[in-house]
Amino acid sequence: MKIYQARRAGFGLTAFTAVAAAAVLTAPQASALVQSIAVSGSTHYVGTAYTVTADVTATSFLFKVTFTDNGTQIGEPVSVSNGKATISWTPTTAGTHEIKAVQELISSKTVTVEVSEQPTTPGGGGTGSADLGGLLTGSAG
Repeated sequence: MKIYQARRAGFGLTAFTAVAAAAVLTAPQASALVQSIAVSGSTHYVGTAYTVTADVTATSFLFKVTFTDNGTQIGEPVSVSNGKATISWTPTTAGTHEIKAVQELISSKTVTVEVSEQPTTPGGGGTGSADLGGLLTGSAG
């Protein structure tokens, strides 16, 4: 009789665990803390500072947001204020950059940014004056 009760208890525990696991797997995303991420500007250049902003849910203000650039942390974790976390980012290399906002390892969003080298000024700069090579000769009268 005791063996039968033990098997029955084991079956009940297994069934409970299966139901609990199914409930967790089908529950809505409770970790949707970071709603979106954006980088200021429409074109991005090496050596220029941009603002990275993560929008977070109102209930997640207790958790700081960590920003990364291709897996390397940007600055220190940032506190949330008015549903946003912002940080200044200055890319140091050209190419594709995956900027990610992570909140307490349970929620993240990513944006991909293409960074270019700074455009060069035609003619290499100068004083802004031109040699007209004698084009203004003659007299006005």
